[in-house]
Amino acid sequence: MNPYLVTGLVMCGVIIVALVGTSYLAVYFTRRAKADLEQLLTPLAEHLDGKADVDNASVEGTWGGTIVQARMAAAAAGTVRVWQVDLIDAAGGEAWNYVYSRPKKGQIEPEIDIVTENREIAGMLGKIDREVLEPLQPDATDWVQVEYSPEGGYVRVARPMHGRNDIPAPERLETDLRFLQQIGDENRALQERLRAEGEVE
Repeated sequence: MNPYLVTGLVMCGVIIVALVGTSYLAVYFTRRAKADLEQLLTPLAEHLDGKADVDNASVEGTWGGTIVQARMAAAAAGTVRVWQVDLIDAAGGEAWNYVYSRPKKGQIEPEIDIVTENREIAGMLGKIDREVLEPLQPDATDWVQVEYSPEGGYVRVARPMHGRNDIPAPERLETDLRFLQQIGDENRALQERLRAEGEVE
């Protein structure tokens, strides 16, 4: 047989084996990743008496009679994966955003970024310091974001994830929800007062 033909057939065989092996590994690791994710999400779904969606890496349920959604998502910049917890609270009014960044090396004070055009709301958010955030363990990650969206009708806490499996335990979720309930109550009261005074719609 022609040696060139033999070489060609051998090379084709090697390529086929490599493709089959690669496909098998891809399927194996995808199944394993989904199984790991399901194992982490299921306790959260049970805690919320809800359901887990492995494909979207999310859970949905209720807590204290309020709808809760928690999910893995991409940060606004798109380069960081975050874990965010939403407590549905349609208080209307004006949106705001608060970001706490832990102190960098050589610094003592954290960086705090508050986004709102309303001075009253900025005053409320200015009271959220490290002590208030302590239950969220703010210095365990680079930053912690607390946000209110009247369009989405939620208060949210989000933090960067250290890895694909950095999904909190039910106890951590409970802590986040208690914090969101507290800040949501303060926000609702303030938004209602500002609406009565005609400062927000």
